[in-house]
Amino acid sequence: MDRLPTATASSAPADRGAARHRSRLFAMSPDLLAAAGFDGLLKEFNDAWEQQLGWTRAELEATPYLELVHPEDRPETEAQIARLARGEAVAEHVCRVRCKDGGVRSMAWSGGPGDEAFYIVGRDVSDRLALERELARQADRLQVTNAELQEFAYTASHDLSEPLRMVASYLGLLERRSADGLDERGRGYLAAAADGAARMRHLIDDLLLYSRVANQAPRRERVDLDEVVAGVLAVLGPAIEQTGARVHIGPLPTLEAEPVQIRQLLQNLIGNAVKFHRPGAAPVVRVGARRTHGGCVVTVADDGIGIPEGDQERIFAMFTRLHGSDEYAGTGIGLAICRRIAERHGGRIYVESEPGRGAAFHTLLPDAPSAPGTPVPPGHTS
Repeated sequence: MDRLPTATASSAPADRGAARHRSRLFAMSPDLLAAAGFDGLLKEFNDAWEQQLGWTRAELEATPYLELVHPEDRPETEAQIARLARGEAVAEHVCRVRCKDGGVRSMAWSGGPGDEAFYIVGRDVSDRLALERELARQADRLQVTNAELQEFAYTASHDLSEPLRMVASYLGLLERRSADGLDERGRGYLAAAADGAARMRHLIDDLLLYSRVANQAPRRERVDLDEVVAGVLAVLGPAIEQTGARVHIGPLPTLEAEPVQIRQLLQNLIGNAVKFHRPGAAPVVRVGARRTHGGCVVTVADDGIGIPEGDQERIFAMFTRLHGSDEYAGTGIGLAICRRIAERHGGRIYVESEPGRGAAFHTLLPDAPSAPGTPVPPGHTS
């Protein structure tokens, strides 16, 4: 029988070279590396312990390693050591470690078991945790600020409604009783004032609608999009008739959504498709949907004036108008409302367009909520 190969004198230099490499890597690591005994003392550790914590090697060798851990974090650290003693691995354990200068560093530890010791790797995550806390504080402040702004928008819009109704009412009364006594310029002033009041009324209505969408979590229920679109076309009937628009409806699904918000989204999109048509051309609008993994995409496409690429994200911001009110009426809030509705359903909206070649607005609506505040009533499925 042939004998198995054994280590020879010629392999000794290679072994010594590998040992030197391991020793060098051990010494150079910026992470804290150690073999820690179950008797509570460090058996072997690299220079990073001294460099980052400030203790001398003699102090680290003589000090039980649990004494380096912040007192509040010791119970959980002892529990993790017990896991290592049972032969389990620890993926990440974060605790505070005392430095010689009196400071504290947050360290993330991972470890594996051994026969007479366990092996640990520690990385300083103090800066990462501080950044996470700061980001959380900023997110909280931003949430509060957004809530205050939404509340302000609602209150201001609501409080403006009554005086605006009074202004519009008196303008109408003035037109009915005194228009015949005005010259052409006076009647023009009166018409301009009435038109301004009407546009302000639309703006306030849209602000109130945006505030409601932003503040109220959608209550999902089964929504038949065929029925929703039929209702939207009935509301938009005068505009469709006036422009001679042709609206083609493809197969539409039943989905889980907030019916009022989905109706508003489709009304805004179809209304825009009818409104922004090419001069002298009757608009053609197509409404359809397709299933995707975990949801559906509802598309409203037209053959209208299109949207430049540089404006395709900007149009979803509040009060964004690409055209003057003398060209196309509107408040610049409609698409912001659409985006907010999509986001409140855990989805998103985007547009594909080329100037002069129409636009297609795609709204992704997930089957299940993927954002807080989008509850599904019990027993409902898509």
